[in-house]
Amino acid sequence: MPHSESRFQQDLGFTDGRVFLGPGDVVAIGSTAAPALTRNAVGDWSLTRTSAGAETLNIAANLTTALLRRTGFSEDTQNIFGPANPNSPAATAIAGSAQPSPYRPDVIGAMNTAQQIQPRTAFKLKGFKLLSIDSIYRVTVVNLTTNTIRVDQDIQVNNTAPAITAVLAATGIATAVQANPYVVNTALPANQQIYRITADQSLWIEMTVAIPNTSKLDFYGFDCLVEYNFN
Repeated sequence: MPHSESRFQQDLGFTDGRVFLGPGDVVAIGSTAAPALTRNAVGDWSLTRTSAGAETLNIAANLTTALLRRTGFSEDTQNIFGPANPNSPAATAIAGSAQPSPYRPDVIGAMNTAQQIQPRTAFKLKGFKLLSIDSIYRVTVVNLTTNTIRVDQDIQVNNTAPAITAVLAATGIATAVQANPYVVNTALPANQQIYRITADQSLWIEMTVAIPNTSKLDFYGFDCLVEYNFN
């Protein structure tokens, strides 16, 4: 069978990706002392608070160090349908992102006609989009004072101040004492559940915890739900 000068590219992403950022994948600082990597038991590792006084802990992870990013790709077959190359001034085809329509023969009638016959004027979106985060931690002895989770995007350009955008504003999560770990899910706003395709871009997840004198915190990780499209 002959080969063709082409690439297989899927239109729609998969929404079942999970990326776990555990104690060894985060950075953590404390206003008094940094938490320590601790072996609580077999298979039970955490970052555990070490200070005896009241303090604030910041625990953060850069999701873009754990996942491949892509900046998008043109369709190979645009010349078949006319002047639809993204660089063509006469481009008149449909937009770059895929329509969230079923793409199976048994439901082909539900597809938008334009998607069937017209190529895109812009790159297909590729890479990953963050959908939600599970924050996993345990609080014992005394309730936390406050506890928040946030997400920020940072884009770097040469000789330019970092461009930082709040993706998820600081959102309060559980503070009460609990014998077993919390698993608290926080979803990103719908308008921020987007593919991050810019070069030199970071996506920071940060948990900020205000802790009273005798409270104990064990941090286990962030489990991130992502949509991904790498093909």
